[in-house]
Amino acid sequence: MIKNLLARLLANLKPGNLGLRPHTLSANFAPDSLIAHRSQHNLLERSILHLAPGEAAYLIINGQYTPVYEAGDYPLDPDNIPQTETADILYLNTAATARRPWQSAYQPSQRRLDQPLTGQYTLSIHDPETVCRTIIENQTLELDDDYLDQIISYTIDQSLIHEQVSADDIDYQTEALQNFLKAWLRPQLKPLGLTLHDLRIARRASPPRPQPSPQPIATPAYARESAAPVAAKTTAPAPKNDAPRPPLGQDKIFYRV
Repeated sequence: MIKNLLARLLANLKPGNLGLRPHTLSANFAPDSLIAHRSQHNLLERSILHLAPGEAAYLIINGQYTPVYEAGDYPLDPDNIPQTETADILYLNTAATARRPWQSAYQPSQRRLDQPLTGQYTLSIHDPETVCRTIIENQTLELDDDYLDQIISYTIDQSLIHEQVSADDIDYQTEALQNFLKAWLRPQLKPLGLTLHDLRIARRASPPRPQPSPQPIATPAYARESAAPVAAKTTAPAPKNDAPRPPLGQDKIFYRV
C-alpha cells in the first residue's frame, strides 16, 4: 500500500502536474498508415488529446471505449475517469488511403518456395467504430497496420485455397487473378469497416529462355544447281594468295534465305 502511495505521489510530482504546460497526445501515423496507438497512458499526468481533421480516437479502458470524432483538443482529466489510472488510445486515419504491400502464404505444388505471391493493396477506413471494435475483440491493438496486412493476406489465402488456383494461373493469368481477388475481397472487407480500392499482384520476371544453337543457312535449290562442282579435298594446303581482292562487281546478286 505504501509503495503504491509513493508511486502515485511521484506521478503527481511530474512537470505536467505542477501547473506547467500539459503534455499533448497526438497521433503519429507512419507513411501509408491508417492505425496508431498509445498503450497504458498514465491518466494521472496532465495531458491533452489532440485530434486533427480526418482522424478518430478511442479511449480504451478495460475493453470499453469512448470515441472522439471531432477535431480539437480534449483534456484528459483523471477526476472524470474514476477507478483507473491508465488507458489505451487508438487512433484511426479516416481521411487517408494507404498503399501497402501484401504477401500470401498460399503455395501451389508446382510453384517454387522462393517465389511467394506478393503485391500491393490500397485501402481506407469507412467505418472507424467497427474497426475499433474488431481490434479490441481480437486484441490486436499493438499491431497497428500489421493488423490490416494480416486481414488482407488471410483473406487472399482463403480465396486461393477455395478456388484451387494453380501456379499457371498465378504466372500466366495475372490480370484475371487480380480482378478475381478484388471482387472477392471487397465484400469480405466491407463488414469490417474497410474499403478496398485496388489490389495488384507483383509480376515475376520470366526466366531467360535458352538460346537455340545457330543453324547452318540452307542453300537455295537454284543456287545449288548453278553452283560449280566442289573440288575434292586434298591433303596439300592451298597456296596463299597475297594479291589484293578485286572489288565486287555491280552485277553480283545476293539472295536472302
